[in-house]
Amino acid sequence: MVKPKSFTLYTAFVVFWITAIFGFLYIPSLFKSFENKRSINVFMWSGVVDPKVLVDFEKESGIKVNVSYFEGNDELIVKVLATKGKGYDMIVPSDYAVTFFSQHGLLKKIDTTKLDFWSQIHPKFLNQWFDPKNEYSVPAEWYVLGLCINKKHFPNGLPEASLKTIFEPSGNYRIGAINDSKELAGLAVKYRYGMVRPIDQAETQEIKRLLMNQKKYVEAYTDFRGDFLLESGNCSVVLVPISAIWKTLASNDSVVFLLPKEGTFLGLENYVILESSTKEDLVYQFMNYLFRLDIQKYNFQNRILLSTRSDADFVLEHPMLRECFEKIGTGEGSAQLFENLLTDEQVNDIWMAVKGL
Repeated sequence: MVKPKSFTLYTAFVVFWITAIFGFLYIPSLFKSFENKRSINVFMWSGVVDPKVLVDFEKESGIKVNVSYFEGNDELIVKVLATKGKGYDMIVPSDYAVTFFSQHGLLKKIDTTKLDFWSQIHPKFLNQWFDPKNEYSVPAEWYVLGLCINKKHFPNGLPEASLKTIFEPSGNYRIGAINDSKELAGLAVKYRYGMVRPIDQAETQEIKRLLMNQKKYVEAYTDFRGDFLLESGNCSVVLVPISAIWKTLASNDSVVFLLPKEGTFLGLENYVILESSTKEDLVYQFMNYLFRLDIQKYNFQNRILLSTRSDADFVLEHPMLRECFEKIGTGEGSAQLFENLLTDEQVNDIWMAVKGL
């Protein structure tokens, strides 16, 4: 039998952690009560927008930007859903996550008349499946997934430019894989069945086995540390967005980027406005600033942003970036937008089995 004093301490412990967890989730809402009216709360990927850009925008506009960072769509979805978007004005979800948020009624419709750059967005990035009329999203940056290889680890010749190199390694080498559970499972489906499509229970188990076997070779699951994994020698091959590795390609002749012969995924990150926001006019000012061509070029040179502007010629000056851009399309071996056709239950079943090893 628990003594009264022990019960009290246990209860206090539980209450403390419940309060801490919900306090963490609602930090943006708490800050919002005290913040200046000319301020916005932004939740975005780390490493894309240089802090200097934010400081310069604040000086120029008088609008304070409170930025929080996330490392993956899973984290973004959990936090925004838990708070119903309250406390955030603008977030930066990937393509399939836009559909999730819009279906849950968490996004405002975009007023393109308030965007002075709208006509400059390249048609390749508009009217995609996740938001056919771009009612809710502004395509802000792109990437293409590929295989980045340290040539020094393969003195007898590079491995095949195939998804097989990352899903069923034929040699005794370490690999780096992306940390997005939905995209990795979807790419495994593409590799095993030739296309991304819904799968049944037996196929779910097959994809689970494939990824569980792959894990024996995985050094790390990460979206942005592929350059470190390669240059440190920890990995021989990494599955990585071109946006996160192109600078390494330009400076290190030992590293090569290959597009899988089966085709690969195009990723789009998007600016969206939360339904709960009352400061959309300030958000539009922020978007217009971020899309200025000089700001786009600065973030490209100093961070990892690949501009969606049709006049961002500086992006295509690098041969590998140009090749990736030209691969965007619908043909064989092309880079196509990832479409999440697996259920949450299937992805969770697969991912828990993999991470539980």
